[in-house]
Amino acid sequence: MIKTISLRTAVWLFSFVILVLLLLIPMDTVFEEGRGGSFMGATYDYQIQNHVANIQSFFTYIYETGGLGTDEAGRPIMDQVTSVFLRSMLIFMPAILIGFFVGIAKGIFDFNVRKTQAKFIGQPATIGFLSVPDIAIIIFIQLMVLLLQSYGLVEIDLFGHDKIDNVLMNILYLSIYPVMFIANITFKTLETEQGLDYIRTARSKGTGELKILYRHMLKNGLPKILAYSNTMVLYTLSNLFIVEVFTEYRGAAFYMYHTLGSSTNFYVGALVSPNIISQIGYIFMFTLVILAFNIVSGVARSAISPLEDER
Repeated sequence: MIKTISLRTAVWLFSFVILVLLLLIPMDTVFEEGRGGSFMGATYDYQIQNHVANIQSFFTYIYETGGLGTDEAGRPIMDQVTSVFLRSMLIFMPAILIGFFVGIAKGIFDFNVRKTQAKFIGQPATIGFLSVPDIAIIIFIQLMVLLLQSYGLVEIDLFGHDKIDNVLMNILYLSIYPVMFIANITFKTLETEQGLDYIRTARSKGTGELKILYRHMLKNGLPKILAYSNTMVLYTLSNLFIVEVFTEYRGAAFYMYHTLGSSTNFYVGALVSPNIISQIGYIFMFTLVILAFNIVSGVARSAISPLEDER
């Protein structure tokens, strides 16, 4: 287990360093001007010595400031990053927990109704939700809420971050995909397990179906489900950007998106550079989340099935 954790931490550190190096690529652009200073064209000119200089400057800055430094107003950048990151975790963590546990429950339901008349609300519904873009589902939910509001039936604030409505609605938006993703994985895992010899043996001995499902099929299939939890986390993190920007929920993903700047905004002779320091802070926090879930998933799989730790 220690070896697995160390390996995953090393992979995380390597990935984080690569991302930092990419962010520190110099933005050396040569602009061509026409009459009256009009824009005629631009050419990117990469110089490795400038890249090395950026790296040296960054680490010098980190050493001298003892962190990410302060912004123009004198406020510590790391404190700001941490504050909005915790705001993002307020919707991200519940969405992950809902996605995992409700997803397993939905997968079990899909498996149980697969041969009944209610099967259309089982696996087909799960696949249907997975096939629709998240943004379309969010818009549909918002339109339904607005329709209900027009009749005076509900009063829900759909945009912002400072009300409980905003938090709950964003948890709902963010949890839809992980629920359906884990439900689909659970369903397929149970289908695979039911055809194995030990299940047929248990049935031949008169073991009840519920006991077979929960004590044998689900327990033995859980490591396979956990193996996909990292994919679920990555998808949910990517959806976090969509949800926060679309609903103006001012969390870490929202602010990171805005620190990227716009590649179309420039004036001749200079580019609007993104806030590299803040970006590195956000990337550190988000990749740390990925590492944490990766380790938790690996430890859980090892605890359930010791052989998983050797793979």
